[in-house]
Amino acid sequence: MKFIDKLSEKLLPVAAKINNQRHLSAIRDGFIITMPLIMAASFFILLNAVVFSNAWVQQFVDLSFLAGLAGIVNNGTMGILAILVCYNIGFNLATWYASSGKIENKGFSPTHAGGLSVALMFIMIPLNSTVTLADGATAEVSGVYLQSLTSSSGLFLAMLAALVGTELFVLFSKVEKLRIKMPESVPPAVGTSFNSLIPEVLVIIIFAIAVFVLDKTTGLTVPEVVDVIIQTPLKGFVLSAPGMLFIQFISDTLWVFGMHGSSILSPIKSAPMLAAIQENMSAFEAGTAIPNIVTEPFVGSFGLLGGGGCILPLIIAIFIVSKRKEQKDVARLGLAPSCFNIAEPIMFGLPVVMNPIFMIPCALIPSINLIIAYFATSVGLIGKTVAAAPWITPPVFQAWIATGGNLPAAILALLLFIMDILLFIPFIMASNKAKGLEIA
Repeated sequence: MKFIDKLSEKLLPVAAKINNQRHLSAIRDGFIITMPLIMAASFFILLNAVVFSNAWVQQFVDLSFLAGLAGIVNNGTMGILAILVCYNIGFNLATWYASSGKIENKGFSPTHAGGLSVALMFIMIPLNSTVTLADGATAEVSGVYLQSLTSSSGLFLAMLAALVGTELFVLFSKVEKLRIKMPESVPPAVGTSFNSLIPEVLVIIIFAIAVFVLDKTTGLTVPEVVDVIIQTPLKGFVLSAPGMLFIQFISDTLWVFGMHGSSILSPIKSAPMLAAIQENMSAFEAGTAIPNIVTEPFVGSFGLLGGGGCILPLIIAIFIVSKRKEQKDVARLGLAPSCFNIAEPIMFGLPVVMNPIFMIPCALIPSINLIIAYFATSVGLIGKTVAAAPWITPPVFQAWIATGGNLPAAILALLLFIMDILLFIPFIMASNKAKGLEIA
């Protein structure tokens, strides 16, 4: 216990700083706001595959004329995801500065920061692009913003525009001489706009010059540079088996020390994970090979059975073997939330947090599940994830929905659930003996 106490003393302050760091929290919250839109796109793509374009359903009623609905919804949700995230991050970061008192300019507005972030993003997106035509030939087009840069594929560009742009906006807004003061009779909205006019123009000029110089000196665009330096390496790590396991282990380790691991690591994994599931959704809709194994729904379906630490199997194991009344009482209270992947009642009520017996399985079992699921997916035993099932979807059903109705995936999730119960049982028995009770 002394080791755990010492480790927590070192780990808790570091994790707290990471969780409260303004840029990381702005990114995390910026992604969270878009989740309903992602769910909507996933629902219509799944509906298209299971109902509208399903050969079995068409034997009874032809609903193929509704197949275009998925594309329409996708264009208005996933297709503009980077734009929405860009605005949200700029708005959130500016809100932090305003609420923390770091800036006293009354004309400084989070709304202006969000709008400026989007403008900067489009400044960095090239208007001349190479596209593939329907017959397979390529052509140069101009005056077109590609959806590949406004969807999840452009998230890194969006984050760059929002974070750097907002920081520069804050920097210039603090300079008294750059403010245009309007008479008291001027409406507040007009006064605010003029107050931020020079700072915003300066930020736009800086970005425009940077894009211009990059193009003239190297012939490269900002998205190309971001892809080579940041996006491709990070995506390769996060979507690899070792990267997935490393991130999941760190996440669950933070959980058992009382910190929301998923939220803390969200800024690192959200962009690659969103890009991965959108690629899978697009391939599924087009009827082509699904490219990615590791996605957010994959981790949720097989590695988070009942929430962080695979809490629901722990509850069932408590009902089976525990002789401690307080454990069963807490388990009853936490059963319903855990069925919808809400782990906090058990994490803090049992507790799992700072409990030297339960910390070990809750930190390791999710990674064990993911290793098995990754292998099963890679050899073709189960289908890949093609929809972003709501995170509150109960275990097993979540795997079935996320894989587009793949029955073997649901069966694997059920088998993992049973395996997790068996893995938890020895630790529950140990916790009983720690209280002087013998297990028959």
